[in-house]
Amino acid sequence: MSKKHPVKNSDPSVNLRLSQELKDTIKSEAAKKNLTVSKYLRELLENIYSGDYCKKEVVGEKVETFLFSQDFMQLIVWMYTKKADKKKTESKDELNRYISTLKKVEGHMPDNLVREFDKILQDIIKVRNDENKYLPHSYTFIDAYSEKEKFNFNLLQEFLLNDDALSRYVFLKTYKPKLSTLKW
Repeated sequence: MSKKHPVKNSDPSVNLRLSQELKDTIKSEAAKKNLTVSKYLRELLENIYSGDYCKKEVVGEKVETFLFSQDFMQLIVWMYTKKADKKKTESKDELNRYISTLKKVEGHMPDNLVREFDKILQDIIKVRNDENKYLPHSYTFIDAYSEKEKFNFNLLQEFLLNDDALSRYVFLKTYKPKLSTLKW
């Protein structure tokens, strides 16, 4: 069912009875897409059985569930508190929880933000694993010497505060494989 084949008159057909209201709705939806009723219903059934029918809603729900989860919100609040005080004050359990959340970022945010969160992940692991008892442990993702190592808070804010950013990301995540096959 993944490959669409042209339908011939000799192909099997299905007849069914519908209420007039449902028939009118189907005709109206088909007309909006400039399709025949048969083609509209075929495409609708193909999308249902291929799993594409509600894919955008499923992807959107998955992304929103992560972004609005308690663990992700705690991570974001922690990141902003580190702007004021870079010293390590967290227990290993707290750091492990942040690490676990950071490892889930991929697949829930655009690639450019995933790379930004990777900077924090690397920094937390470095601080967590540092056994030096004589030097105070602190995080460098806030004000690293290199821009490559510094977390870009503006990029995060643009994504979280832009009303359309999440919708665009979900759309691209849902249809990216199909978009790559389109001819522009």
